[in-house]
Amino acid sequence: MPTYGGWYSSGEYGKLWFHANSMEHAEELIQSVRDGITSIDELPEVNTKVKGDEWEIDGLTEMK
Repeated sequence: MPTYGGWYSSGEYGKLWFHANSMEHAEELIQSVRDGITSIDELPEVNTKVKGDEWEIDGLTEMK
C-alpha cells in the first residue's frame, strides 16, 4: 500500500505521513479528519512530528 504525506501546521509547523490506497483515498481520510469524524491518530500507520495542538493539513503527495 502506498504512503502519502503532506505538510500541516498546528500553530507552528510539522509533518505527517500515513498509508492509503490512492491519492483519492488519502484525501478522503484527511477530509474525515477535517470534518471531525476521524482523529489524526486513527489514520492508517500514521506518523507525525507535532509542534502544537490545532491541525491544518495541506499539499498531500505520494512518498516513494
